[in-house]
Amino acid sequence: MKTELKWAVVHVILTMVWSLLGKGLGFHDANLAGGVIFNTLIIIPSVTLYALSMREKKLKYYGGQISYKQAFMSGLVLTVFVTIGGPAYPVFTNMISPDFFDNSIRFVVTSHQMSEADAVKQFTLSSFIIQGIFGSILFGLVYSAVISLFLKSAFTKASADRSKKPKTLLNT
Repeated sequence: MKTELKWAVVHVILTMVWSLLGKGLGFHDANLAGGVIFNTLIIIPSVTLYALSMREKKLKYYGGQISYKQAFMSGLVLTVFVTIGGPAYPVFTNMISPDFFDNSIRFVVTSHQMSEADAVKQFTLSSFIIQGIFGSILFGLVYSAVISLFLKSAFTKASADRSKKPKTLLNT
């Protein structure tokens, strides 16, 4: 669990840095429309952190051999820690950009994407925290399932011998 906790902390730091970068690029106010694409791009470093965490677990904890189930469980533990740390992102964003929610409401209403009543309900700190929790769980499950497919060791008679390095899609 130490590996997963370490990488969850790295993930929380990543989201805070991402928020600072988004603010610096104007995605919290002047260029709010571009923020949707920008925030979607966090998937790339997020998946990378999941893969690095699960790979470290494989190499350091399981001695280079890991089953799909072991890799997936490692990803689930990471997901739990990432989900616990997840509320830090909207809270931090609200701290560095106190007008972010008001700007978001104004943007979606003036661009006719949402009624003012719906926007006021959607763009709140508590709503973003709840969305973040469910998003962390959903994406964490998907990341874990897919990465485990690539990370699992090919358990064959040849790889059963610990002296031989097992082949995986990530270390062939």
